[in-house]
Amino acid sequence: MENSSKALIIAGAIIICVLLVAVGMFIYNSAGSSIDDSMTAMSTSEIEAHNSEYTMYDGEQTGSNVKSLIRIIISNANLNKDEVAQIPGVYFEDFKNKKNLDSGLPVDGDSSAYLDGLQAIQSSIDVKHKYWVEVNYQKNGLIDYINISYDQNNLIEPMKRN
Repeated sequence: MENSSKALIIAGAIIICVLLVAVGMFIYNSAGSSIDDSMTAMSTSEIEAHNSEYTMYDGEQTGSNVKSLIRIIISNANLNKDEVAQIPGVYFEDFKNKKNLDSGLPVDGDSSAYLDGLQAIQSSIDVKHKYWVEVNYQKNGLIDYINISYDQNNLIEPMKRN
């Protein structure tokens, strides 16, 4: 009888230890996903504030405005290296030179190819022409891609000296 009561006590202690480990793992997993969600989740007002830097360029723009837009994207890409979802891709359709340029998106924290793509797009923008800028969104509301199209029929009149 004494042996069976000790065996029951040991079995109970093992069950309690297993339950404690299970509860500990549950709490650890819950806390980890909560931290990840809070790091990547943005409120609606934060998304609107983030997007407003880009949406003001939506529609027909001068080449100098488009170059300013690219500078803003480069600056924000350097600030948000760890948050790839906040970095929009840029696609440029250059009908004048018959080429299309795509910045792509940063991969695994390496934004060098992305920044090189943006620089190539920026250098292809001609300040004396107008462009059409179109903003496309991700499901979470953040800007996904910005499409820039060249339109030869909308030349800006050059400044003239008096």
